[in-house]
Amino acid sequence: MRTLMWFRADLRTHDNPALHHAARDSEAGVIAVFIICAEQWAMHDWAPIKVDFILRHLAVLSHALKKLNISLLIIEESTFAGVPARLLHLAQEHQCDTLHFNDEYELNESRRDEAVINLFQQRGLRARSFLDQCLAQPGEVRTGEGRYFTVFSPFKRALYTYLTHNGGIEVLPEPKPQKPLGHSSTPVPTSVVGFDSHFTAELWPAGEGVAMSRLKRFVASSISHYKSRRDFPAINGTSVLSPYLAVGSITHRQSVAAALAANGGHYDKGDDGTVHWISEIAWREFYRHILVGFPRVCMHRAFKPSTEHIRWSNNEAHFQAWCEGKTGVPIVDAGMRQLQTTGWMHNRVRMIVAMYLTKDLFIDWRKGEQHFMRHLIDGDLASNNGGWQWSASTGTDAAPYFRIFNSITQSRKFDPEGNYIRTYVPELADLDGGSEGDGPVHDPSEIPLLLRNRLDYPATLVDRASVKDRVMKAFQSLPSK
Repeated sequence: MRTLMWFRADLRTHDNPALHHAARDSEAGVIAVFIICAEQWAMHDWAPIKVDFILRHLAVLSHALKKLNISLLIIEESTFAGVPARLLHLAQEHQCDTLHFNDEYELNESRRDEAVINLFQQRGLRARSFLDQCLAQPGEVRTGEGRYFTVFSPFKRALYTYLTHNGGIEVLPEPKPQKPLGHSSTPVPTSVVGFDSHFTAELWPAGEGVAMSRLKRFVASSISHYKSRRDFPAINGTSVLSPYLAVGSITHRQSVAAALAANGGHYDKGDDGTVHWISEIAWREFYRHILVGFPRVCMHRAFKPSTEHIRWSNNEAHFQAWCEGKTGVPIVDAGMRQLQTTGWMHNRVRMIVAMYLTKDLFIDWRKGEQHFMRHLIDGDLASNNGGWQWSASTGTDAAPYFRIFNSITQSRKFDPEGNYIRTYVPELADLDGGSEGDGPVHDPSEIPLLLRNRLDYPATLVDRASVKDRVMKAFQSLPSK
C-alpha cells in the first residue's frame, strides 16, 4: 500500500521527518497533499504576504517532489473541521493505508491532528506524526519538579543537556526517488481569495534552496558578529531566516547544526555571536513548549492570569496612529512603516513598538499581536505571542512591569545615525542623527516649532512623563494570584 504525505508548515524535501519515513517505509510509493484552509487562516489572522509566500513555496516544492516521482495534490477545505474526512477520502481514493505528517502545536492544529488520527484508526488505517518543529518534543524537557519551564535561561540549559545526552541533532537527507505512480500534481494556485498581497515576489524569494543559501551565507560571513550587530536595524546584522522557519522551508535542526559545525560542536561556549544565535533558536523552541504546557496562550489569554484584570486603554485613534506609523515617535513610526512596506520588522524594533503600544499608549497587547499576525510574512503564533506578552509584562519570562522602554533612548542607542528612521520616515530625511545619537531625527520635538511644523510629521500622542505612573498603578493594583 501507499503512504499519503500531508504537508503543512514543512514545505521542503530535505530534513523532513514525515516525508523521509514515508519514502523509506512505503513499498508502493508516496502521494503528497497540501490543504488550503482559507477561512481558518483568516480566523488565525494570517497575513496575505504569508499566504502568498506559502503558495510560492508550494510551487517550488511541487517541482522538487516531481523529481522524486511524488505528486503534490492541492485541495481546499474552508476550515479544519472538514480536514479529517477529506484526508480519509483522499487516502482511500489513492489506496493509501498510512498517513504521515509532522507535529504542530497550536491548540486548533493539535485538536485537528488528533481528530485525523482518531478517524484513521477507526477506519483501520494508520496515521503517524513526527517531531519536526522542535528540537525536543514538548514535555520532554521539564524542571526538576516535572513541570514545564516558565523561565527561559534554565530551559535553555536543560534543552542543551537533553540534546547532548540524546545524541545531538540529526539532519535528514532528501529522500531517494520513488517508484513512478503516474499521477499528476495539481497546479499550484497563484492566489487565495481574501488574501490579496501587494508585495513583489522579488522581495521575499521562495524555496528551501533560498533558505539554505541564506543560512550558509550567514554562518560563513555574519554569525560571528551577530551578538554585536543584531540590535541595530540599519545594518544587516541578522539572518532574516524567520519567514523561512515560519513556513518550514528550513528547520531548527538545520539551523543549529550549521551553527554547531562553525562553533566546534558547542551550544553555549566558543564564538559569542554563534552562541547567541543558537540561543535565539532556543527562544523559538521555548515558546513552542509554552503553547503545549499552557494552552491558554493560544486562546487570547495572558500567561499571567492576574493580568487579565488590567483595564487597558480603548483609545482607537491612538491605536490607528500606531498601526499607520504616525505616533510622532520616529523609531516607532519607522518600525511600523517597515512592516507596511516589507511585511517584516527588525526584532529590536518589534520590542520597541510593542513596548510603546502596551506601556506608553497602554493599549491591550492582543490588539498589537493581531495586527502583527495580519501583516507579518513570518507570522508565527508561538513567537509572536511570546514576544508580545514579554513586552506587555503579562507573559512567561516577561519584562518586569516597571521596565518601560524609552523609545527615544532606544533610538539613540540602536540607530545612532538615524539611518533606519530616515529610510522609512522620509519626512525626517533631512534631520541629523547627531554625533552620538543626540540629533533631532530621534526626537523632532527638540527642534523649533516653526521648523517642526514644516516637516508634515505628527506630534507625539502621549506625555512621556505620565506613562510610568499609569503603568505602575495598573500593575500594582492587580490581585496577587
